[in-house]
Amino acid sequence: MSELSPFEMLSSLADKARLSAIDLPSAQATQTLSTGLGFNLLGQRFVTSMKETCELMRVPPATRVPGVKSFVIGVGNVRSRLMVVVDLALFFGQPSTLPRAQRRVLAVEDEEHLLGFIIDDSLGMQHFPSDAYSEDAGDVPEMFEKFVQGSYGVAGVHWPVMSLAALSDDPRLGKLAVSH
Repeated sequence: MSELSPFEMLSSLADKARLSAIDLPSAQATQTLSTGLGFNLLGQRFVTSMKETCELMRVPPATRVPGVKSFVIGVGNVRSRLMVVVDLALFFGQPSTLPRAQRRVLAVEDEEHLLGFIIDDSLGMQHFPSDAYSEDAGDVPEMFEKFVQGSYGVAGVHWPVMSLAALSDDPRLGKLAVSH
């Protein structure tokens, strides 16, 4: 019986491994995912792009500012930056039924401003196959339509995509003072 050299043993093992190896999936078979932050607002489920949200936080203490619209809760200090805190339920004309301590804030930031949108509940990060996206917003209440840009449908669950950028650009948020 001849003994194999260490090199021959390794070479034999490598040949056996190649014969029993399973091929990796092709690049076409892999699925790309879109990630968003899920939330509830006035009984409606939404998702928003992670690119539009800089932070999810508890509702910060806010100082009420006289003469502003009713949906502006006030101005809060968040890590030494002033944040305008807007109650989205009131913005859409309906008070939330949830206690303030249970609600959360989606923070949106640009070069100059920090804006916090109070939502009813966070549903955490959501991952959707890219091919589950549709330009059709689906069946959402009319008050939200202007701010919804498409939707994801996964396992029979409909996730309208709310654009926080579109909300931030709404003229009602450009002028927060009450007109007399």
